[in-house]
Amino acid sequence: MVDLEHAYEILSSVPNAVEVPHFDKPAYKINGKIFATFNIENKWVTLKLTPEQQTVYCEDSSFYPVPNKWGQLGWTHVDLNLVKKSAFVEAIEIACHNIIFGKTKRKR
Repeated sequence: MVDLEHAYEILSSVPNAVEVPHFDKPAYKINGKIFATFNIENKWVTLKLTPEQQTVYCEDSSFYPVPNKWGQLGWTHVDLNLVKKSAFVEAIEIACHNIIFGKTKRKR
């Protein structure tokens, strides 16, 4: 489990990340692209993984695809009530890496 305060601290400590409003939630960007959004009310973080990474992470029940077309593109919810801190931190690092190295281009 990762409480809200620790989730915020982890997201806020990502090098070169900027917190910006995204609709009614905080979002975290690197190079102008979102790698995470933070849904405080529902206690989840949504990360931009590749579909292949999403498949691997979703073997852990604390990770699950966003239930719409965004999920098919790799956007993945992380349930903060269930996730282990180490898995949460690792998934954030991967989402950041994806943005930095351009592994998240949309299919057209």
